[in-house]
Amino acid sequence: MPDRRYEVRVEGRLSERARDAFAGLDITEVTTETVIAGLVHHDEQLHELLAVVQGLGLHVVSVQQVSTTAVPPPREAQE
Repeated sequence: MPDRRYEVRVEGRLSERARDAFAGLDITEVTTETVIAGLVHHDEQLHELLAVVQGLGLHVVSVQQVSTTAVPPPREAQE
């Protein structure tokens, strides 16, 4: 299965502790939401990502597959 890039949008902004749970993924704050994005190599990885989101009690706004050529925003836009 080819790699796929997913974006999971959740309500609000993440604490440092919550951000640490998503090591290796891109985290971007957009208005009142946070976008957690990264490559998924196997379906199980997507399920694991969603389990972490659920375990942290985050409210999911959307989950979508996006182009693997999408470029994450610059670091300063993420802070």
